[in-house]
Amino acid sequence: MEPDREDRSAGPACLRDAQLWETQLWAAQIRDEWRRRSLATGWRMPDDWDSEAVNEVLGACQNRALARGEAGLAVAGAPALAAACAALAAACAGLGRSRARAGVGIAETIDDLAALFAVLGEGEGRQWDPPLRLVGAIAEGWAEESVSQFAHVGCEDPLSGLATLSYLRTRLAEVYREAEQGGASPAETHRLLVVGLPRRPDPWRRLALPILVGRDLRAAFPGGETLSLAKPGPAIALVPARSDLPLRYARLRRNIQAAFGTQIRMTPLPGRLTEALRLVDELAR
Repeated sequence: MEPDREDRSAGPACLRDAQLWETQLWAAQIRDEWRRRSLATGWRMPDDWDSEAVNEVLGACQNRALARGEAGLAVAGAPALAAACAALAAACAGLGRSRARAGVGIAETIDDLAALFAVLGEGEGRQWDPPLRLVGAIAEGWAEESVSQFAHVGCEDPLSGLATLSYLRTRLAEVYREAEQGGASPAETHRLLVVGLPRRPDPWRRLALPILVGRDLRAAFPGGETLSLAKPGPAIALVPARSDLPLRYARLRRNIQAAFGTQIRMTPLPGRLTEALRLVDELAR
């Protein structure tokens, strides 16, 4: 009878070992593909991608039902799923802190999270974007770690990475001085783009919206354009009126309205600096 007892105990142990091996293999595969996707979409420091926080996020993602639930593909509200989602949000906040310590910007940090969900979505045959709750969590963690550093700099909003309204005013003064020296009019050389940021009742959406809009603005205008945030009002961009501006504006407007349901408009600069500053104050309300 003793051999039978040993056989009965060996079965569950082998099953547990097989399940553990499958989970570890899945995590390793997702990790490798996540890193590859993140590097392909703009991660600038390959040697700094790996961190213990990455392992924490992968550990929270190992429940496939959790990943589906966070992407809106499972029924929310079950206690077990709610607890697992909270654990994933905490892991994302830890990843945000880790990225900030490594000197990674907020846009690159969010793009990295988007790369993970793109990989998870491919495994399910779907296209996934990171849920706003997780975007808010990773941004909050990033801000906690880096806000004191940015506070000393004073020209950027620490959460969205967009310039402050004071910096926009400084850039306007520079643009008008340069135009005066060159005999041109800023009304002909530059435009203001204004992206409305409606107030959301959900705190996660209020937190995430400026971050995501900032990411879209940087994608549309990756050069020396001035991209600012007029808290608690709109995002305002000062951009050159180059020949490709109408195309960039149309693409940005389409993307922002489809993703966030918010309004964007383009307006020329007035002839004088005092009028431009007054216009910015009006737009910021």
